[in-house]
Amino acid sequence: MRFVGGCVRDVVMGRTPGDLDLSTQLTPDATEAALSAAGIRHVPTGKAFGTITAVIDGQPFEITSLREDVETDGRRAVVSYTGDWSRDAQRRDFYLNALYADIRGEVFDPTGQGLDDAQAGRVRLIGDAETRLREDYLRILRFFRFSASHGRGLDEASLSACVALRDGIDSLSGERIQQELFKLLTIADPVNVVQRMIETGVIAHVVPGAPVNAERVEAGFPLTSDVVQRLIVLIGGHGWAETLPALTQRLRLSNRVADRLSAAAVACAEADITASPAALRRGLYRHGPQAMSDALVFLAAEAGLKPEAWKELDQNLKHIDVPVFPLKSAGLITAGLTPGPELGQTLRRIEADWIAHDFSPIVIEDAIDDIAKQANIRGQ
Repeated sequence: MRFVGGCVRDVVMGRTPGDLDLSTQLTPDATEAALSAAGIRHVPTGKAFGTITAVIDGQPFEITSLREDVETDGRRAVVSYTGDWSRDAQRRDFYLNALYADIRGEVFDPTGQGLDDAQAGRVRLIGDAETRLREDYLRILRFFRFSASHGRGLDEASLSACVALRDGIDSLSGERIQQELFKLLTIADPVNVVQRMIETGVIAHVVPGAPVNAERVEAGFPLTSDVVQRLIVLIGGHGWAETLPALTQRLRLSNRVADRLSAAAVACAEADITASPAALRRGLYRHGPQAMSDALVFLAAEAGLKPEAWKELDQNLKHIDVPVFPLKSAGLITAGLTPGPELGQTLRRIEADWIAHDFSPIVIEDAIDDIAKQANIRGQ
């Protein structure tokens, strides 16, 4: 049994590893038998694909049998099990991910190129790049993500293959695309990579129909690390409210994220990064703090606002108290207004007047006085 993939790669690159994944020459059945004999709790989380998850002191460890592909269709593979580390390595995506290490820390590099690529920060598809991509088109998105997180630039041969086969992204499920896109957007500085995705037409298959803009990405991504706000910067633009339903469906976005995008689109129509405090208060009241922050980060990106200026604007936004309309229907009835359709109309009119006058309580006081006077006149 050996450690495999990301944890080995990250140690070689001087990074703190995340999940500790393992590989074994045992078949899944034999792995389960060995874990049972050792008294280790385990779950067949991905047994159909060769993976058994061992749980030790509450910590999960995925153990995957060595595999080689028998058949692929660009989305999933039929595999057979092998005892050959080299065959397992050859079916992996990038050389720097095809590294193994034993419990003593000795690193094994079956392809002979993984260590060099990891040390050089080079993300390259193993063997013939187009063959690797046709096995699983998700590797196109993984290439860009790993180039952003672990690469020093983009390998041109792998990039050319990704561009040539970018139509293959269309065959992937929305869930898989969403997961890769969100992982990309969490990376500290993915700007150059996302711009290349835009320039090469790859992004059009990731967020179809969205009015993406490379300059906006360059200006907007440094303003925020919030994944949804970066998504807004990426997909926002003229007419983007009309593209949201189809994009939401394509990416299988959660209701929470979809609602947030829709609210930001509405707020964008009214928000202004040069607005007065009164105008910002109106925006906060109508749309709420989250929608206003989302809209303003998009508009700041469009305007090319520098991070320092955006931070100041965002802080100002956070320090503005969102007013609460203090008047209820009962207050109007007490003042003398008769229950009925006029009640709601009057309440909305007073609220609009209150907003227009920067939420002044005098507006409400005057309205109540007028209603009371009219009631007295009617009663005489």
